[in-house]
Amino acid sequence: MKIVKLSMLSAMMLIAGFTTVKAQTADEIIQKHIDAIGGTDNWNKITSMKKVGTMTMQGMDLGYTEIIVNAKLYRTDFSVMGMNNYMILTPKEGWAYIPAQGMDKVTPVPAEQLKGAEEKMTTKLFMLADKSGIDKSEYVGRDTITNIPCFKVKITGKDGIVQTDYFDAATYYMVRTEMTMKVQDAEQEVAMSFSDFKKQPEGIVIPMTMTSPLGVGDLTIKSVEINKPIADEAYKPSAADKK
Repeated sequence: MKIVKLSMLSAMMLIAGFTTVKAQTADEIIQKHIDAIGGTDNWNKITSMKKVGTMTMQGMDLGYTEIIVNAKLYRTDFSVMGMNNYMILTPKEGWAYIPAQGMDKVTPVPAEQLKGAEEKMTTKLFMLADKSGIDKSEYVGRDTITNIPCFKVKITGKDGIVQTDYFDAATYYMVRTEMTMKVQDAEQEVAMSFSDFKKQPEGIVIPMTMTSPLGVGDLTIKSVEINKPIADEAYKPSAADKK
């Protein structure tokens, strides 16, 4: 009799738990995610970020550095066989220098490509750290990503971009996002995955491993510098590379 009662109790607890999960709205899930990664207030205090690590490209691990200064700079550097390559974007100008692809001098970024560059000039890049850019959101069910039970939420941004985000049901960290991006004037479905989340001294949580949005490979972050001075040289290409 006790066994029957315990079984019924277990079943009732499972049903109650399922009901609680279903009762969560998309907005509640998003808010729990924002709280889990440090909260909007802490993220709003971040004005610059420098990440150093490795990037996987065609089976090779390459040195990688990313520098972001809010509304001022987005720069990536990576090393291939001793050759330094980089992309620099500022609100008004941009340059690419990629000798690994046969580019033997600095090439200005076309004005058309600079139109969306400011979207990258934020330390919240790919991080859902506030709700200001959300037009609407919809809870669309549960799914499993790399053996992790997740809440699945469809988000439409105020810019019209639609993405589907997967939040770890235990931690509320975002472990995957799927969206449509414009790549070389063509719409392309892309997906990014995030893992190895680490809390920083500033109170924010950053994924230390992520897949490239264009499927190049994994980005593994070894160190993070937050709100440290960024040298003026970071905003311009090297004079030697212009020759």
